[in-house]
Amino acid sequence: MEESSKKLLGSVAISPHITEEVKSSVKNIADFKKIIEKYIPQSVTELLDAVLFGAITLDASDIHLEPQEEEGRLRVRLDGILQDVVFFDLAVYHHLLSRLKLLSHLKLNITDKPQDGRYSITIDDEIIEIRTSSIPAEYGESVVMRILNPKSLISLEDLGLRGDLY
Repeated sequence: MEESSKKLLGSVAISPHITEEVKSSVKNIADFKKIIEKYIPQSVTELLDAVLFGAITLDASDIHLEPQEEEGRLRVRLDGILQDVVFFDLAVYHHLLSRLKLLSHLKLNITDKPQDGRYSITIDDEIIEIRTSSIPAEYGESVVMRILNPKSLISLEDLGLRGDLY
């Protein structure tokens, strides 16, 4: 896909050095936290790449970014359970929020109404869709990203349905 069409479609290509580092070191939530803490002082783009690829590596279904009174919180849903990953400065949260809203084609100036958007991630020539929802909350906007990874799809045969139910 041509670079200019990627930008129009809201596609993100995760940098190769982040994918290699995350693949080799993230095996659980504690490892994921260490990687995120390493990238918090870096650029917002690298931090978001680490968050996205780390969550995909762990087979998370959702990523939650939530503002608290004095800090931001990152959580991921693994096997149906929402788990805290890391807390960080509100300034970092606001930078991530702006980046996500731009990628998802959400309006930056609307903070008091829910918004939905989407973008895709390209990893090793595979496209993973991300659905983004921005929701007004007590201390700002909460963002939930649903990861639609084609590797996570289950065939009808694997569901174990009886033949007459097909």
